[in-house]
Amino acid sequence: MPKDKYRRVVDRKMKDFGEIDYGKKKIRVNPKKGDLLNTIIHEELHRTKPSKNEKSITKETKKKESNLTVGAAIQWLNKYRGKRPRRVSEVVYQ
Repeated sequence: MPKDKYRRVVDRKMKDFGEIDYGKKKIRVNPKKGDLLNTIIHEELHRTKPSKNEKSITKETKKKESNLTVGAAIQWLNKYRGKRPRRVSEVVYQ
């Protein structure tokens, strides 16, 4: 995979399943549109192989997704998981 840093964004308002903006180095996915894992793999393949056409990317996405282990699928999904601060509640004992 190329070492270029891309920002990964979950956008529930976008019309498409996902998109990549090579200029801004940003990948957006919409989890409401369907198979999120498939969309993530698809957009990441566009990132690593920008010269490939849509048909070959779609074919490779299906192949890659069918061979994934559960652990690998979790790693893909974690790239798009928001980092939320944990709530710390103060406990007072009397």
